[in-house]
Amino acid sequence: MQRRPVMLSVMLLAGLLLGMVLPISAQEPRQVWAYYFGWYTGESWGDGRLLDRPANPYDSRDGGAIARQISEAQSAGIDAFIAAWYGPANGNLTSQTFNALLDIAAGMGFRAGAAVDLGDPGYNATVGDTIGTLQYLIGDRANHPAYLRYNGKPVIYFWNQSRFSVGEWQAIREQVDPGRNTIWVAEGTNTAYLSVFDGLYLFNTAWASSPASTASQWARRVQQAGGTFYTPTVHPGWDESALAAGRPNPTSPRPRNNGQFLTNSWNGAVSSGANAILIVSWNEYLENSHIEPSQVYGTQSLDVLRPLVAAWKGGGGGAPAQGGAAGSPTGVTYAVNSNLRLRAAPVSGDVITSVPAGTSVDVIGRTGDSSWLQVNYAGQSGWMSSGYGAINGDVNVVPVTG
Repeated sequence: MQRRPVMLSVMLLAGLLLGMVLPISAQEPRQVWAYYFGWYTGESWGDGRLLDRPANPYDSRDGGAIARQISEAQSAGIDAFIAAWYGPANGNLTSQTFNALLDIAAGMGFRAGAAVDLGDPGYNATVGDTIGTLQYLIGDRANHPAYLRYNGKPVIYFWNQSRFSVGEWQAIREQVDPGRNTIWVAEGTNTAYLSVFDGLYLFNTAWASSPASTASQWARRVQQAGGTFYTPTVHPGWDESALAAGRPNPTSPRPRNNGQFLTNSWNGAVSSGANAILIVSWNEYLENSHIEPSQVYGTQSLDVLRPLVAAWKGGGGGAPAQGGAAGSPTGVTYAVNSNLRLRAAPVSGDVITSVPAGTSVDVIGRTGDSSWLQVNYAGQSGWMSSGYGAINGDVNVVPVTG
């Protein structure tokens, strides 16, 4: 772990004096994780609802397939998989895959964390079942050399934790982790769970019209609710049409647009200032959020991510919530020399707010002739004319988004 002794000591002292809780995500070198599903068999790829399939169809338990997936993920700068896991009960498929994933990851310099899945009524159906699952995870699997740790603590994600009330979760945590020696990350928008869980993530943000605004708003909400950990979500696209009939409020399809949706989603996540970013997903094919090399999209997602992740890990990105540019996601900033309107679209879009003269903002997109720039400002993404300030950096590297 990279240490910053002097600065970190000052921050910790200031936090103690002010009674503040320092966000966990601000104390660790930048990392990228991908949500991973290990429940496929060879027969899975014959499902008629699938719009795409892996470039090399596999059984999730196959060690060769796991090693290939890790290598592919590493090639794009991904540091860990967050694996959907039902626990050890009955030697289920997710348990077999997770065990193999940990063992193989250990030899490849990769990490894997568990997302305890409470969505299947056959697993973790009761408080007692869930206590058993977590006791095994914390007492055994989390001690594996490849298990994902953040600031020295094992990271545990959860899915469908709403199966139990906040009070029930309080009892569970007091039973399995009373000293809070692990990091628990709940899914969804109910911040009441942050009285028990350490952080929160949103599995699906594909509905958001402004990834930057959504990521920043939720980072603030988590902190305001007492949480100390938030991972903004990145998608390459989304299409759950095959599952829509069984869902109360399905998200409309979000086309990939040759990688542009992924670029915008990534830049939005970066603007939140988080030091860990969650890609959803590595291989969820029924929702078409997969970035794994596939028959339809090939390596497009990994090719788009590779330079973005490298630039971010190298110190780029991380735009502050209020103006300014602390390292643009694209490496390009715009210094405004007069008061400018931030619009929802180029030229005549609705006015979002006014940006004061002297502000420097991160440029995340542009029109083809660069006369209008898409920027991040005050936790929002919008457009402003490029004729009233100075562009710093090569604007030609900025993607055309409008």
